[in-house]
Amino acid sequence: MNQKILDNREKTMEKSNFIRQFEDFGIKMYVLAILSIISIFTGSFIQLIMFIIMLLSLKNIKDANLELQNEELEKFRKYIIYAVIVGIVGALIIIVIAVIVAFLFISAIPGFTFSDPITVSEFEDIAPLIRILLLVLLGGFPVGAVALGLLLIAWENFQMFLKRNAGLFPNTVAAKAIEGSGKIKKSYLYLLISLIIGEVLVLIAIFIFPQIETLIIHFIEETTPSMGLLGGVVAALAIPGIVIVILGIVSFILMIIGYFKLSELKHL
Repeated sequence: MNQKILDNREKTMEKSNFIRQFEDFGIKMYVLAILSIISIFTGSFIQLIMFIIMLLSLKNIKDANLELQNEELEKFRKYIIYAVIVGIVGALIIIVIAVIVAFLFISAIPGFTFSDPITVSEFEDIAPLIRILLLVLLGGFPVGAVALGLLLIAWENFQMFLKRNAGLFPNTVAAKAIEGSGKIKKSYLYLLISLIIGEVLVLIAIFIFPQIETLIIHFIEETTPSMGLLGGVVAALAIPGIVIVILGIVSFILMIIGYFKLSELKHL
């Protein structure tokens, strides 16, 4: 009889630990929602803080899963870590290549300063390096796509966990958490779509670079380009660019709403 009471107490303690960890996770989601709004008016410093908080929230997920040993919950944590690793490694590689290209850029025009107007000859000297930068940018898209794909898988697993284990939470909290995880997943999907469109945009820029080069020379010489040239370049670049901006805004809004919905977990 005493042993049975002890076993029930241990189960209660384990459950309270699970609830406590998810409450802490919900609090961090609330902080991320607030910081996301603040980030509109600030710079990358807030983004760094958000990144750290997100990583700390994974510790809550790990501790909460000690009792359940749920595969979907563990995949959520691991796939986010994988996405972070891919993103960091990819960013470092791109930064190194960009620094090398920037060094070549400076070497191509000794004494060049951004305060002085660029001449046609100077632009023609650096035009090949701009092509290289576009290719470097193009190479960065697959890395970003892999990272976003991993984040999509992560949040898909988290939503599946919430749906299949909704009974662990109060009904209203579970419903909002499921909805929130779905919105964050959709946010990353829109980012992935915008990234793919961005890659198409860079490919277009590479393909029509001679026309872009001619247009820039017209601007440097302060001459009027033909309407066909101007309209063609603007149409080719502006339309995908506008779509990317719209998708980015929608993704950002969905992310904030998703964080707020998930923050309901703090009320367990």
